Amino acid sequence: MRESTVLVTGGGKGLGKAFTEALGRAGARVFITGRDGPSLDATVAELTGRGLLVEAMRADVVDSGAMADAVARITAASGRLDVLVNNAVAAGPLGPTAEVDLDAWWYAQQVNVAGPLVAAQAALKVMLPQGRGRIINLVSPAGITRWPNATAYSVSKAALIKLSENLATELRRTGIAVFSYNPGLVDAGLTRAGIDSVGTTTDPWLERVGRWARKARDAGEFVPLDTVVGTLVRLASGHADALSGQIVHAQDDLEARIAEREGATGC
Repeated sequence: MRESTVLVTGGGKGLGKAFTEALGRAGARVFITGRDGPSLDATVAELTGRGLLVEAMRADVVDSGAMADAVARITAASGRLDVLVNNAVAAGPLGPTAEVDLDAWWYAQQVNVAGPLVAAQAALKVMLPQGRGRIINLVSPAGITRWPNATAYSVSKAALIKLSENLATELRRTGIAVFSYNPGLVDAGLTRAGIDSVGTTTDPWLERVGRWARKARDAGEFVPLDTVVGTLVRLASGHADALSGQIVHAQDDLEARIAEREGATGC
């Protein structure tokens, strides 16, 4: 990925930070955005101290003006934007859907669905004239199956999958690939936060989710972080552009899927 420029939203902590480090190690120049200035600064200090090319700018993913400005600054600095990783996320409220706070539920849709769209629109203003690019939207098992009592998160990730499918179809002849990337259950980010909440939270639903996640981890159902970031880097590098529009899972055999895809299309 040398000479590639990548934007990772929500790249200052959790899974986004792991992606940023992996992309940097692969040779990319990585820009990260988020709302948490101290986390962004700490990540830049840590990763640049390891010799990686990482820069940060504070921007809320649902703020179209801020994201447009961020992309403009990236292109002014590097002259290009090759990959957008839509990683920023809001967990949303937990509990029975009949009782959930509507404003909190809707905020998750804004961050998890409108946010990736806002970032994609900003990125496409650069990628379309370039005639190349990749947009990787982080989805979840919650959007592929049903997750009762976590409907804000589940519905938002399901909607993001459909957004990715439609956007990939629209961009089919432009040189731009779009993926829904499912990391699975991984000991990082929101899942780690849920596990860490066990025994420390007064929210019974968060406690319940945390215990479930801990049980899944102890049963060996988690995907290793190295696998998760490794597949992400392969998507970002263009290895699997033939799978544009599809859900790619972290543990997929990409070669087999690409061969199947090419056989089905007669390529």
